[in-house]
Amino acid sequence: MRRVWLPLLVILAAMASAQTASANTQVRTVNHVDDTFVDSGLCGFDITFHYVGSFTNTDFYDNTGFLYKTISTVGPGPFRGTATAKGTTLIDQNESFSDTLTYNRDGSVKTETANGPFNKFTAPGRGIVWLDTGHIILDGDGNILFVSGPRQNGDFTAFCAAFG
Repeated sequence: MRRVWLPLLVILAAMASAQTASANTQVRTVNHVDDTFVDSGLCGFDITFHYVGSFTNTDFYDNTGFLYKTISTVGPGPFRGTATAKGTTLIDQNESFSDTLTYNRDGSVKTETANGPFNKFTAPGRGIVWLDTGHIILDGDGNILFVSGPRQNGDFTAFCAAFG
């Protein structure tokens, strides 16, 4: 099953540069995103994605200085994306998602929990054509442990068709 959470890829890239902290600490970092990339595999043709906005990471460290959890939330301000192909632009507005990572002692991801609308692309005159929302928990290998709410689950027919 193909799982795609495009804003998450942007968030994880920014999280890779997280700073270490002293014991029993929370560290907040605001990350500003203005990222453009091309995906050729999702629909079989080139789609240019552009994401812009801010999100806040809060890193949680225990008494030993171990980073055990990171929570990422939208803001300050909106987090928006566009997908453009064949002269059509679809809009993705993510104003309320959150993503929580927990870590193993070796620094690898133990679980990921995503809440809210991660992808909500709309097409002119068609409405929503890609919706990943609700609550999902993945293990460190990306396997689904729990899911609720609408998810594309690899079916991007409406999204791809919206480009004409």
